[in-house]
Amino acid sequence: MARPPLPLGTWGRINRTEVAPGRWRARAHYRDYDGKTRVVERFGATGAKAERALVEALSQRGRPAGSVVDITRDTRISELAELWLSKRAESGRYAAGTLEHDRELIDSVITPGVGAVRVGEASVGVLDRFVRAIRSDSRARQARTVLSGMLTLAAQHDAIDRNPMADTARRSSTAKSIRALSIDELQQLRIRIATWSGTNALGPRRGVDFPDLADCMIGSGGRISEVLAFRWPLIQWATDLAPAMVYIEGKINRHGTYEPQPKTKTSQHWLILPDFMVAALQRQRERDLPSDELDLVFPTRTGGPRSPANVRRQFRDARRTVVTVDGAPDGPADLFDWVSPKTFRKTVATILADEVGIEAAADQLGHTSPETTRKHYRQRAKIAGDVRHVLDRLAPVAGGQISG
Repeated sequence: MARPPLPLGTWGRINRTEVAPGRWRARAHYRDYDGKTRVVERFGATGAKAERALVEALSQRGRPAGSVVDITRDTRISELAELWLSKRAESGRYAAGTLEHDRELIDSVITPGVGAVRVGEASVGVLDRFVRAIRSDSRARQARTVLSGMLTLAAQHDAIDRNPMADTARRSSTAKSIRALSIDELQQLRIRIATWSGTNALGPRRGVDFPDLADCMIGSGGRISEVLAFRWPLIQWATDLAPAMVYIEGKINRHGTYEPQPKTKTSQHWLILPDFMVAALQRQRERDLPSDELDLVFPTRTGGPRSPANVRRQFRDARRTVVTVDGAPDGPADLFDWVSPKTFRKTVATILADEVGIEAAADQLGHTSPETTRKHYRQRAKIAGDVRHVLDRLAPVAGGQISG
């Protein structure tokens, strides 16, 4: 019976030979990843030194090109996570925010839960129990996606035969209905924001430009991180030949740092501005606020980027500001608790989709596909469109009979 071949990336017995006084050779058969077995040899002053040199060479040779370390069945999930993160960063295909989110999820959810588990121990049952134990449905789905990517990398290194995440149960939750602001609700919310703005009794006036910031979110449909990253050099004022426009270039991340790319590359685009947004930008320009080298439209008091988290907190305060109209409150404080800055995007998507089509709404929001806009941003119409002119063609023919 023929001797079975060496496994890929391994070597056979090492033979040491003294080929000259004070010169030793260590030699072994090594099976490369192309399936061919080759003789590899190294030399040293002693047999032991020659063997150590050979083992080191064979270990390096056995590493697939481009790998940081070998991934085996004994590699811990926490170690695999570091490899996976480094490869995603090296690829250059992912935004800094995406990489940061992946890191946070691994550090806070995956590593505490299964970080000590070895790749060879990561069975369907082990992983399924872990995912089911995560309380939040959205975090469970995110963890499942990240783990699947990590274990795909392990399978590519032949550490496992296949990705076990494929057979774990998927977490699902009841889809929330999309809700946009009506025109009347939007105007009432605007009044609350304007009332809150600049009314604090002590200290510097708060949020004097907050109503104009809100108008820019409403007029553009941009994400809060994108609107906070508006820069004066990228505002094109109206001329006889072209309307006013703004270029969505970057974003302010959650740490309050400017990034030269928004959420996705398709988010970078020019937007034609409605008149009320142009007026808001002109009012902001007249304030002549301090600015750093970024020349931001909505900077902090010192001229740097505003934190999206702080702006969201201010918005929560503003939306709960009860306004007195003719001696009566305009509603309870929690009237707009359901509204967030993202609701402005949904409102923009809904009105554009209803008036000019879902393609225009997707273009405005910077979505790659109109399906994203339809699924996550457009409020479903409560009354179907008036299509009587089409349906009337199905009416019965006058005087017609149905034969028995």
